[in-house]
Amino acid sequence: MTRHFTSSSPAGHENGMKTRGLTVAGLAIVAATYGLARYCFGLFLPEFRQEFNLSTETIGLIAGLSYAGYLMATFLGSGLSTLFGPRLPIMLGGLAAASGMATIAVAPDAVTLAFGVFLAGTSPGLAYPPFSDVIVRHTEPSRQNTIYAWINSGTGFGVAFAGPLALFAGEDWRLAWLLFAGLALAITICNFWTLPRHSPRIANARAAISPRFLLQSAARPLFVAAFLFGIFSAVYWTYAVELLWELSGNSRDAIVFWIVLGMAGVTGCFAGGLVNRWGLRQTYRVLALIVGAAVATLPFLIGVRHGIYFSAAFFGSGFIVMTALFGMWSMRIFRDAPSIGFGLTFFLISLGQGVGPVAGGFAIPLLGHSMLFVVSGLMCCALALIRPREREVAVGNA
Repeated sequence: MTRHFTSSSPAGHENGMKTRGLTVAGLAIVAATYGLARYCFGLFLPEFRQEFNLSTETIGLIAGLSYAGYLMATFLGSGLSTLFGPRLPIMLGGLAAASGMATIAVAPDAVTLAFGVFLAGTSPGLAYPPFSDVIVRHTEPSRQNTIYAWINSGTGFGVAFAGPLALFAGEDWRLAWLLFAGLALAITICNFWTLPRHSPRIANARAAISPRFLLQSAARPLFVAAFLFGIFSAVYWTYAVELLWELSGNSRDAIVFWIVLGMAGVTGCFAGGLVNRWGLRQTYRVLALIVGAAVATLPFLIGVRHGIYFSAAFFGSGFIVMTALFGMWSMRIFRDAPSIGFGLTFFLISLGQGVGPVAGGFAIPLLGHSMLFVVSGLMCCALALIRPREREVAVGNA
């Protein structure tokens, strides 16, 4: 029998406190692994280029290593969560974030830098998919969209926090990465004490990992859209700051741009409310157009007063909401094993994000920075044609 608690009862109050604790823990670990460990490479790209004398092609390959690390870790994190519970892979993800960013901070050469980027990139793959298990198995169904949206918005909090730290560190980018590493370690320790020690396992773990379970027809539009979104959004994350440097030459504007990008991403916490009000399909369609427009118009807004900040605000909020929509879309389909379907969805986003910087690194000498952004933005807008159904059939429950 399902138990329902009212907020006025002691049990209801205790349940609410537990839910808030899990939400804060999830938001913090996403901020550390996604917002800092994974996406901050682009913020310091000009410094890395100067310090290690990197070519555009080499930068693209190193950026791709972050996504390669995520890809390798995603199924590991999802599998460990399914078999042993989510706590173990989340802890491993936090430790990978801290150690990877510390490696970047002390890197003496480009090879060590690349290894640190790769190790830091594994962290969200280990820590993020298992939180879908935490949400589905330890929170009330009526609140899951809202809880997930808050946790997913942690990326925006991390990106926003990175900007002031970069300003504080000044030209000493190594100090900034050491601060990032220390923060990630502290967040990991907090998660260790907050997350449930025991979590219900799914009835048939092997069936959940099988290709037949994952490749149902209901999931194909989700997987195609996730992969393509990863390609087009990675161009912005990796090359936006470098584009600003190329066209304006103002490093401080680039850092403020990054802060606005992160602060706008914090609005992703309202994604659950948008879906509850407008529906998943309509919300997804609008957000695909918003993100695509933000990418395509950035080169044209650099000469407009405050124009780059409008682009950053729309991309930051749109990107975080879009990733939340992909997560909700996945959890609607894969109710029996949420972290497995969720993990594959974000695996495909990151596969696209791994392809994007590498392809962009080779495309820039041919097309130029500006045209790369225009093409990527228009293709992102076209994703509005791939729409989720409002009522998905849960795989395994059909």
